[in-house]
Parts: sequence; structure tokens; C-alpha cells
Amino acid sequence: MTIAKSHNSKQPYVNLDNALRCWLPLTTHSRDEADRMSPSERCQQLMDYLQRISNKSRWTNKELVEIIRQSDVARRLASLAMRPQEPSEGSVGDLRQQLTEIWTDLLRLPKPPRENDYQFQVSIIMPAYRERGTHVRAKLTRAFKTCSHPENVEVVVVNAGDCVALEDEVGDMQGWGSLRIVDFRNGGGRGPCLNFGASEATGRLYIFCHSDTTLPPAWDAKVINALDEQPNRANSCAFSFGIDTSEAGLNGGPYPPGIKAVETTANIRTQLYSLPYGDQVLSVPAVVFDYLGGYPDQCLMEDYDLISLLRQRAALLPKLGIEEAERLVIIGGVPALCSPRRWQKFGVLFVTYNNSRFVHLYARGLSPDGLFKLYYGRPAPQRKEVLSPWEIEVNKMTTQEIPRGQGRPQELP
Repeated sequence: MTIAKSHNSKQPYVNLDNALRCWLPLTTHSRDEADRMSPSERCQQLMDYLQRISNKSRWTNKELVEIIRQSDVARRLASLAMRPQEPSEGSVGDLRQQLTEIWTDLLRLPKPPRENDYQFQVSIIMPAYRERGTHVRAKLTRAFKTCSHPENVEVVVVNAGDCVALEDEVGDMQGWGSLRIVDFRNGGGRGPCLNFGASEATGRLYIFCHSDTTLPPAWDAKVINALDEQPNRANSCAFSFGIDTSEAGLNGGPYPPGIKAVETTANIRTQLYSLPYGDQVLSVPAVVFDYLGGYPDQCLMEDYDLISLLRQRAALLPKLGIEEAERLVIIGGVPALCSPRRWQKFGVLFVTYNNSRFVHLYARGLSPDGLFKLYYGRPAPQRKEVLSPWEIEVNKMTTQEIPRGQGRPQELP
């Protein structure tokens, strides 16, 4: 591993071109964002963007660190520009080498802000698509009863479409610090929907809760304690995994044989590999979520990709000479309970097989849109814009326009 000294600290820099064969990115990115342009093209875009926002054509390392750390778009472009590739030449190669020198300073998370910088301690973000308002109200009523301090909690329900009586049933609920229903109409599936909900939230900590998930007792206090615990900083946390097999949870349907084995193996996987499912209520400090780019702008596997980045950071930052260690915390005790509907409909063996199969196909290169079509038997959700929101901003400011075609073929690899 080749080490170079930092320009402004005692921390060493790691020459990522030689050492980071595993490539630790700054931000999440969708498959299409990665496929639309090469690393060199993204590096050229980054150069154009930096020139536009700074009115300069060259930057010291210190200036570059400050600009990129403060700019979401610059971090995303830098992350895509630093993907492994053959060495670049000219000004693009010079910028890539400069990024290599400052990469560890860019990887460090921002310092946690003061609590009173935020309106609420916690924002619970709940996407709702084709949900009945009575169902969402029941879930929020249960969450309210098990919440330690609901007056400090902001609830953001994201209406992604085709919900029945959502405003009528949920809009008048009292007792929370705030409760809002926001309409998401840009399409594109769950990743864009969750990011939109986060953009509307004002809490210090984001709790992403599926509308069919039941939260455990004192869920807000447990998340706060997990994410605020010292000395090693938690970049995220999630609850243990459970399936609601109560009479209410089964909702008159059958008890799926083997369902407890699913719970046991999922929790072993979670504890051994710090790899929770989205059903386990992923919670992330707002400053961390924003700095890392949020969920990838794609319809499926958005939670898998964000959790993978959080796990990579926890595992690899110490190896890069970064002393500020991070953790992905799994909160023990009473689990979050997800609905048994899919196991009731398809059976334990079929669901377990397909879950493993889809992860394998995704790792082999099948696109999220292709996975969606395979899983649901219909085309992926339409998008109002083909490009991600940050790419639209880049197109307005740089000379090299991002192509609007989809990046990856939809057929099975």
C-alpha cells in the first residue's frame, strides 16, 4: 500500500490507484449513473463543474477538499470519476491524481451538528404506494403508542400514488411533533421516493420505515441511543428482524410453515455481517445520509446499495489510515416486525430462493429495472425524468451533456 502525506494533517493519504482495488466511493450512485458515462468523462464533467462554481481552473488540495465537501454534485461526480480505470492523461489525469491525494479527507464524514440546529430529534419517513389510509393510520397509531417522546418526532408520509383515503385517515392525527403527507409524482420507484421524503424532512435523524412494518417499543429512544453512542461513531443502525405472525399480522391468512427459520437465519446474517434488510428500519443521521448521497436513484436494491456503502466504510476506513472509525449498529431486543404477506402468498422456500437469486443477479449486473420486471412481472415504474436530479443540474452547468439513454440492458445476464 502506497502512502502519501496529507497537505494539512498528520493523517496519511492512501494512493487509491494502487491500494483501493475495492474502490471506496464517496457517495451512492445508481447503475444508470455509472453506465451513462466513463470515469474519464465524469472527471471532465467534474472539472467543468468546479470551474463554473469557483471561477478558477486550478485548485490547491485544500481548496478542492473544501469545495467537494460542501457540494453534493461535486462529491457525486468525484465518486464516479474515481472508479477504477486505465490511467488518464492531460488535465483529466491531473485532476484524478489530485483527487487521489485528498481522497481520505473527502471520505471523512462531517462533524455531527448540534441538536438544536434541527427542528426535531427524529424524522420517520414512510413511503406509501397503493396503501389504504386505514392501514397507514393503524401503523402510525401503533408507532405513536410505542414512541417514547412523540412530541420530538416528525412524521413524513410520502404518497407515491394510488393510495385510498390517505389524507382523510392520516391527515388529522394528533400528538406528533409534526405530521405531513407529501405527494411524490416523479416516479422511478422506491429509491427516488425515499430520497424525496428525506428532502422534505427536518429531523436530526432519519428513520426509514416501510408502511407494513411494526416498530418495537421505545423505537425512537433506541435509535437515538444507537446513533449517539460513543466512542466509535455509528453511521447507521437497524433493528433485529422479525415477522408479524400475530393474529392481527396474519390478517386471517395462513401461518407460513418455516417462517421462524426465516427470522433466525436473517438475524444470524444481520449479526455476523452487519447486513440488514430494508424491512429492519434503516436509520441514518441526516448529515450522514446527505453527505453520502442518500439512496441510489433506482427502483429496486436501493437499500442494498446504501447499506453496502455503510458497511464498506465501517470495514475499510481504518485500513486507509482514517482514525474516525464508523459502525453499522444492529439494535438487539424486540425486533421490528414486517408483514408476512409475501410468505403467505408464495411460501417460505420460494421467497427465500428468489431473494437470494435476485441479489445474485444484481451482483452479476442485471439492472434494477430488469430485476423489477422479473420480480413483479411488469415494466419498471416510469420516471418523469430519465436523469437523476443532480444530473439535471450538471447538464445545466457543464459543457459535456449527460446522455439521456438508459445505461444498462434489461435482459438477463
